[in-house]
Amino acid sequence: MNNQVFENIEVVAFFHDLRIDIIKFKWKNDVYNISKVNSRWKIPKADSYEYHFSVLCDRQKVVCELSYSLIDFKWQLIQYELYL
Repeated sequence: MNNQVFENIEVVAFFHDLRIDIIKFKWKNDVYNISKVNSRWKIPKADSYEYHFSVLCDRQKVVCELSYSLIDFKWQLIQYELYL
């Protein structure tokens, strides 16, 4: 992915059974519905973790990397790429 942004976003997600299921997110006044979560991984940060997700948004034709920090409970759009 070439478009790195590292910007805070608003996210609608469900937390259950130690799993995070992302439904949609808002970035720059646009709402992106998640069509598919391609992959998920976690990165150690200090005494905690930061969770990362590769997601597909079919309507906007983008693949995005999102992150969720357990330190400050903030979501970020890390990067995105358009697809055709």
